[in-house]
Amino acid sequence: MNNPPKLVIRFPSESRRIRIISLLRLSLILTLLFILSTPSLAQTGKIAGRVTDSETGAALIDANVIIEETPLGSATDINGEYFILNVSPGTYEITSSLLGYSSKKIIGVQVNSGQTTWLNLSLVPSVLQMDEVVVTWEKPPVDLQETSSRSVVRQELLEELPVETITQALELQAGAVTDAYGELHLRGGRSGEIVYYVDGQRIENPITGESSLFINREAVQELTLLSGTFNAEYGDAMSGVVQIITREGGDDLSVNVEYLSPMINSSPYRETDWAGKNYDVIRDADGNSLYEPNDVLDEPTNILGTVGRLALTTSGPLKLADNTHFFISGMVNNENGYLPFGYEQERSLIAKITQSYGSGGKISFSTGMGWENYQTYNHDWKYVPEHYHKHFLRDTRYDLRWTHPLSKRAFFDVSLGYYRQSHDAKLFEEWDDYLESGYQQKDFKFNFYEETDWSDVWRESRTETYSLKTDGTFQYGNHHLLKSGIEARLLEIEMLDIRELTIDENDQPAGIIDSYVENPIELGAYIQDKIELSYMVVNAGIRLDYVDPRTEGWSNPENPDSGMTQVDAEYQFSPRLGLAHPINDRMSLYFAYGHFFQYPHYETLFMNSVDLNPDTLAGRAFDAVGNRSLKPQRTVAYEVGLKGNLSDNLGFKVTAFYKDITDLVGTKQVRIGTKYNYALFRNIDYASVIGVELGISRTFSDHWSFEGNYTYSVAKGNSSEPLEGFWNVYYQQPEAFQEYYLDFDRRHVLNAMLIWQSGAVSGGQTIKALLSDITLGATASWSSGLPYTPYTGAGERLALTNSSRMDPTATVDIRFTKPLVNTPVKVMLLAYVENLFDLTNDLRVNSRTGEPWESPTASDAIALDQLYNPSKVDRPRIIKIGLQAKF
Repeated sequence: MNNPPKLVIRFPSESRRIRIISLLRLSLILTLLFILSTPSLAQTGKIAGRVTDSETGAALIDANVIIEETPLGSATDINGEYFILNVSPGTYEITSSLLGYSSKKIIGVQVNSGQTTWLNLSLVPSVLQMDEVVVTWEKPPVDLQETSSRSVVRQELLEELPVETITQALELQAGAVTDAYGELHLRGGRSGEIVYYVDGQRIENPITGESSLFINREAVQELTLLSGTFNAEYGDAMSGVVQIITREGGDDLSVNVEYLSPMINSSPYRETDWAGKNYDVIRDADGNSLYEPNDVLDEPTNILGTVGRLALTTSGPLKLADNTHFFISGMVNNENGYLPFGYEQERSLIAKITQSYGSGGKISFSTGMGWENYQTYNHDWKYVPEHYHKHFLRDTRYDLRWTHPLSKRAFFDVSLGYYRQSHDAKLFEEWDDYLESGYQQKDFKFNFYEETDWSDVWRESRTETYSLKTDGTFQYGNHHLLKSGIEARLLEIEMLDIRELTIDENDQPAGIIDSYVENPIELGAYIQDKIELSYMVVNAGIRLDYVDPRTEGWSNPENPDSGMTQVDAEYQFSPRLGLAHPINDRMSLYFAYGHFFQYPHYETLFMNSVDLNPDTLAGRAFDAVGNRSLKPQRTVAYEVGLKGNLSDNLGFKVTAFYKDITDLVGTKQVRIGTKYNYALFRNIDYASVIGVELGISRTFSDHWSFEGNYTYSVAKGNSSEPLEGFWNVYYQQPEAFQEYYLDFDRRHVLNAMLIWQSGAVSGGQTIKALLSDITLGATASWSSGLPYTPYTGAGERLALTNSSRMDPTATVDIRFTKPLVNTPVKVMLLAYVENLFDLTNDLRVNSRTGEPWESPTASDAIALDQLYNPSKVDRPRIIKIGLQAKF
């Protein structure tokens, strides 16, 4: 047996000692700074308000306000005002009482992370003991106190909308668009400019900036998208912040099991000759097509012997100690793609244990584990999918958090986190399988690859992130909510990338090897004050970000012979300011401004590190080389808006925004005589975005709720992604000398979300049985087409970059649920339909025609099969059914 060529360089004992010493030093520095600072990422909310006499309107002093079934509560001051800090997101019952008054209970009070829920109470005077007054709280459609754009999706909504993943829910929010490859962009920024947090822990592959969200929707308590000018507590992000708070266990045991089938209707693209008779170009001697789709169940790593999605969630009290609860959610998904080949195998596990003590103290341990094998579609490999590479993704997260109240007015939060991700792209996970398969390097072909061809992609990456955070919150008086915090991250990055993979005479991998091991350090600190007055809310803060790549690079990146030197650390102060001014009790103006800093993804620093040796670089024909002296990318963002509540259940928002983006990472060709010719990553790209967002929301009443948003935006710049300059040189395309519409610029985007519940229907037994308690969730999206560069004729210069538009896209998705059994176990029938009307939505088009597919001309030596690439359009209609059981 041959040893697989795992990532080469492992940390020797000396490096381990240096790393541990670095962590201890960082921990000591941070602890000292925390002691000196004001005693988190906002994972909790606040309840505040005033208690008055219902007859006179006078303030009531020393009235108790408590949150039922929790140790949290407060008493009113001389002005009748109260506040309760450190409230976890959720729905609560609030009780207020005072001697000489009837107590009042408000049910259904919702608290969101990072927000204040205002709850004013009026008590009725009573000499005699009277029954408690119970009132249902009605959440205002729009929060007038918010100083910037925020979208919140709660657990209840995720359960009813036709979304299977967190990303699908994010795509429906104002300012969000997707590009031709499904990547998410916010307000005209690049896809890597969004940062994701799970329970306050940052989830990111620092090499590429990708975030693998192994969070099934059953595990989410609250999903928050900050798409505007977010507060100073969030750093290293330029476009937006996504914060996911997972659920906690309650006092009652609950179990939820759901099975959702795979696509039960057939995909047209997985059929032979799908575009017409004799469409498939590769055929046997009898004229039969040699196309055959692969099947996820043929993969050796299946643990579920069927296709579909199975999720199990359970939570409740843990009898090991008082006030201890658990939550566990696991999911297994086996699914074939809708394209001619490709599949997804996914497993995830989310677990959390919490113990509460005293008046708001809590210790929690959460973990998440993800495992995914998947294969994407490449049209060139249609007839030999088994010879096309796959992806092997592994993800592990641990987070230990301690929240402790110092007093009624202050609490602190300390957390330790560990996050590890490995992402391999290969034909086989084990090297021995390469030796046994008869692997040989692919040949370049103009037509489809055949049985003798194999994908020569081999890439292994490993990243580990150790994080330490200390945060504190202090309520100064009744109007100032002060926050400060410090965060440190120690990164371990390992990469082994072999291009043009071959097997050498010793049965080991060979080719063009890129290998590196790096250990950057990232630090962040902030201080922020939220001033809450009756006529104004102010969010003011400042943040410091510091990054030390702890590496060496060329003294002059544009001169490989300049020698090596230590790379300087980078830092930036980022001021943030947000204002909200209520015009009256139903309408508010708001304004926000901020500077945002994001350090480049580390692949742009370390790519092709072997080329740092001038002799190696001189032997390259043309290569992209990382620049270890890259500076931070910067955005200055502004937004101004008007929002209001037109009635108790109908609200609106109007927001105008502008972003000035500079120092983006791009690539520039460097030629030094005939010795060196390479593309260097530099801070040379820039962009600007201007737009308007309109939103309307109707809270649930009379059996239905609705939320809609419209975004108009213009995103222009000199480059859509960092390697664009490299590819322009490689394919001899002209460089863009003026701003153009970026590849992901969608001018108009319209989204709508509708929830309808039939409730109890009157009529005969059959009518009641069939039509009662139906829930229908529907989403609809329409958007302008993506831009593309039209072809203007042979021998002529191309038209202006991205000067034409593809056709608009539209889709409607629905989710249907109907209870079949209500006791003792509630069993429900589920049905999902994606792209209900089976519309064809273009993702990429032919530059001559503006259409995804075209028929070949008589002079073309191109088969119809090659031109009809189904990955150029989005998914067709997909129908799934399932069952859900709750008890």
